[in-house]
Amino acid sequence: MKALERQTAALKALGRIEGLGSELKRLKADLGAIRLWRPAAGLVRQCEEALRMIARIAERLDRSLVVTVIGPSGSGKSTLVNALAGGDEISASGHQRPTTERVVIFDRAGADAAELARDLGAEAVDVRAAGGGRLPEGLCLVDTPDTDSMANRRHLPMLERAVSQSDVLICMFDAENPKRRDHADTIAPMVRRFDGESLVVVLNKCDRLDEVELRERIVPDFLDYLRSAWGGAAGSALCISARSHLREPAWDPGAGPRHGFDQFAGLARIVFGDMRRSGFAIDRRVENAQRLGDVVRAEIRRELAADRAALAEAGHRLNAAHAEAAAAALEALRGGEVRLPAGMGAEVYRQLAQRWVGPVGWVLAFWARLIGFGSGIGSLLRLRPPLPRSRQAPAGPRALPRPDEDGRLAAAIGGFRLALLRRWPDAAEMLVRGRFDPAVRGAETADACVEAFSAPLAAFWGQAVDAESGRIPAALSGFWLQALLNAPAIFLVGYVGWVAVASFFRGDYLGGDFFGHAFWLILIGLALGFFLLQVLVRLRLNPGRIAARAAERLGRGLPSAADGPGAEVGSQLQALGGLLAEFSDSAEGGSAAPECGRPPHG
Repeated sequence: MKALERQTAALKALGRIEGLGSELKRLKADLGAIRLWRPAAGLVRQCEEALRMIARIAERLDRSLVVTVIGPSGSGKSTLVNALAGGDEISASGHQRPTTERVVIFDRAGADAAELARDLGAEAVDVRAAGGGRLPEGLCLVDTPDTDSMANRRHLPMLERAVSQSDVLICMFDAENPKRRDHADTIAPMVRRFDGESLVVVLNKCDRLDEVELRERIVPDFLDYLRSAWGGAAGSALCISARSHLREPAWDPGAGPRHGFDQFAGLARIVFGDMRRSGFAIDRRVENAQRLGDVVRAEIRRELAADRAALAEAGHRLNAAHAEAAAAALEALRGGEVRLPAGMGAEVYRQLAQRWVGPVGWVLAFWARLIGFGSGIGSLLRLRPPLPRSRQAPAGPRALPRPDEDGRLAAAIGGFRLALLRRWPDAAEMLVRGRFDPAVRGAETADACVEAFSAPLAAFWGQAVDAESGRIPAALSGFWLQALLNAPAIFLVGYVGWVAVASFFRGDYLGGDFFGHAFWLILIGLALGFFLLQVLVRLRLNPGRIAARAAERLGRGLPSAADGPGAEVGSQLQALGGLLAEFSDSAEGGSAAPECGRPPHG
């Protein structure tokens, strides 16, 4: 039954750990997308390291609990290991003991530590059995090199590997000199990975101090010091005299304990009671994985907080610069030269031919086919580009207008660039204050925003021109206009037909001259109607009129350039704004997402 419960707990733990890993992977991807923000590279590296540590935790969910003791020389690490093992001399004490050079793993029979030793590297690890003592099964007790030994540079990597494989960390301090900045600073990055029941702080040699001073001054000051040095990781500290719990303490004459205040029993209860609880090891591993994620998130939050004000101001300045530049582009679109897209007139006539009926409609159909045929001949002889296919069956997306072919579009893009460059230095300087790469000061970065704006502007300008030209056939195909322009030809045809029929019944046959004159008269009436329609079409196809109306339409829905491929600064500022909002405290609220700028609507 216990095995089944353990398997169920392990499955649930794997699910939670996988969720933590997914969250870190998302953060890593988000940070990797904002490479211009210089702190992002270091934060991505932290995410990668945390993911590796979490993966190692997941791999050893079903292994024995690993309790590691760390501390400086003389703090009593080996003495504590011996005391916990039942007072037996399983770990040699003294400044020249073997643990000065190697990590030593103790367990009940030596088998539980085999996998751990392989992970740490067999060349730097000793495995020893503590079968004669009271170490419980399923627990590995690890004694580590001193944090302040003379071979510190060589020992620190071994110490870090041992800590990375640990579930519970016992941090030893010498009560006679607890505030050692070198020791606290050395282990601070390791300690931040542990929290709650996974971190035990021990003040050893408390029997050498006055009890009242220990309780009222030393311990409170020590905890305040640790919270400052470790960022609040330490909640409490146990005061012990590890030597008092050896079988042969070998006190110097006249140097025995000064009082009986000793919390070793509480420490032993943690090691031999709480840690033997079913599921304790799995719980610690899940909490340690959670703690790793919290450490990374705290670091991201800290870095973002340092740049919050500068990034928000940079976003406001870029928005203002973009709005001013977009307004300049719109102003340029309202004046200047414009060249209608090739084939627009033919397209208008084709649609009119589909809408018109009567004699003028027949002429329109002939005229539309004639224009299409002429375009094909011109294309064959390379006299002019071919007309676009029917819009009802397009072969592909319509080609975007080109600035070198459209004077208004070129002027709009030029106006946008000049206005943006005027405001760019101030915005770029604020970006650099927010720790963006100083390269954003260059005109190339501003030009990237211009390029990103140009493509959507050209697309929307082309759509606006198409929309305005598309209104022409509908406007010129009304019932009354068709009736008015068809009336002369229809009246003349009707009149000639009535005269011919009446003359036939009277027996008065009309000559060829009558029908010849009638034909030319009908043709003149038809030409008059078609000519008037041509005049109306030309008036509506006026480039200035279409461009002005297209500019008005564009001003009501000008696209944002922030999504353009060249607007790298804008997209990364927007991504940073999302992270700022995510990591903001609820009291502060989300920060405005800074971006390359959005043009005004309306």
